[in-house]
Amino acid sequence: MKTGRPTDYNENVLTQIEQYIKSCGREQTELPTLEGLAIYIGVATDTIQEWKKVHPEFSASVKGILERQKNQLMNDGLYGGKEVNSTMAIFLLKANHGLIEKSALDLTTDGEKLEGLVIVKDASKSQ
Repeated sequence: MKTGRPTDYNENVLTQIEQYIKSCGREQTELPTLEGLAIYIGVATDTIQEWKKVHPEFSASVKGILERQKNQLMNDGLYGGKEVNSTMAIFLLKANHGLIEKSALDLTTDGEKLEGLVIVKDASKSQ
């Protein structure tokens, strides 16, 4: 038997998501976030996470918020003016969208590549 407060979810929530997304953007200095959506519709972020599990159409709309967030962060990071905090954009892209920096190591000796060399790094040692 399930007990607790009845859900506030209704058909109007999807319209509220659209309105929230329209209220966000660089001009408004508002990045679309799940936390921002929760505040906009007056629920807790945990409620957003629960509704995503139960309501497929809501889950799809929430994915749209994250896609817009990623797009805005990428565009602002690449083309933004001096008011854009590129460090924060990079952090959010890494933390929320799984983007990572990659580096390559090119080992040579006297200008020639070393073949068959395997480098093992002990992860337990701090640098």
